[in-house]
Amino acid sequence: MEQSGTMPALVAQRIYDFEPVPATLVGDVLYSDQEYWRHAGRRRYFWLLEEDVQLVYEPFGWRGEWYVDLISFERVQWNELPLFTVRDQYLDVVVEGMGPTYRLIDLDEAAEALLSGELSAPVLARAMVKAQRFIDRYLHRGAVFPPPALHGLFDADHCYPDWSRQPVRLRS
Repeated sequence: MEQSGTMPALVAQRIYDFEPVPATLVGDVLYSDQEYWRHAGRRRYFWLLEEDVQLVYEPFGWRGEWYVDLISFERVQWNELPLFTVRDQYLDVVVEGMGPTYRLIDLDEAAEALLSGELSAPVLARAMVKAQRFIDRYLHRGAVFPPPALHGLFDADHCYPDWSRQPVRLRS
């Protein structure tokens, strides 16, 4: 059963070789149910469209941590559905538990991408501003984490509400 206000969508990103896969759009939150060989069981990937972030709880067999990727989106219509193409901006935040403790990672990868020309200075600057806004909004001074937009869509035990009947299955 779908939640009210949901609409089918598609998402494409690097781990799918940019092939569109099923997703669900709820307001400014896009999510996709995943069974990816690198995770310890099913996971729901979240994208906060206004924040330019992708969030996954306990990816790669991690326990009690969120992986937050700074990303950019391109939205187009494809086969009568909105298609969101996700591009990594190299900056990542790992949030311990439900916050507020976090650490920034992959700053070296962002610097290498900038120096190689793979990432432009304006794009990296925008990602840095978005990262600071995300951290200020959700991890500093008693902020609520995970972001309130995920309430009703997330479950820390991975028993997600309205789990897809056909989750995306990725193998190596």
